Amino acid sequence: MFKTIKESVSGEIVEKKSKFIANVFYVETVEEAENKIKEVSRKYFDSKHNCYAFSIYTENGLINRFSDNR
Repeated sequence: MFKTIKESVSGEIVEKKSKFIANVFYVETVEEAENKIKEVSRKYFDSKHNCYAFSIYTENGLINRFSDNR
């Protein structure tokens, strides 16, 4: 059984003068996920890293993608 995201949320912590921001979104397609990644990248254009991960279940199986943006 798969678990899914119920609602979009965000949070942040500061550790040793570095700010870490997390955003969680529900998406149904790879295109939606890529659009959200672009949206977040534009919003935090001055960040040094924009890491992401997503999993989407399709009729052909599970699609997983991730990047640590280094």
